[in-house]
Amino acid sequence: MIVRCAYDHDVVIHFNNKKGMTKKLRLADGSFITLTYPSSKNYFLRNGDTIIKKSDSFKTIEEAYVKECENLKDSDGHGRIDIVKHKIVDHKVVER
Repeated sequence: MIVRCAYDHDVVIHFNNKKGMTKKLRLADGSFITLTYPSSKNYFLRNGDTIIKKSDSFKTIEEAYVKECENLKDSDGHGRIDIVKHKIVDHKVVER
């Protein structure tokens, strides 16, 4: 996992360094899913138990992540990660 939603929604960017691996994950509601990492692409975006986007470009995945978070009513909409304005704490992007 690289980045997850700051409001504990199951919107997560994963780095695909274990292609084809199957892993059991706990969702924000406490339930468990079995996630199989894609066999291609370097990054993927997961919302709940569904992989919604795969790409070799972090920028592409991050833009899809921002769009997915914008659909959530309690998201702060900070946009793409800016290393000057943001920091990552416990895999969540927060303001500096």
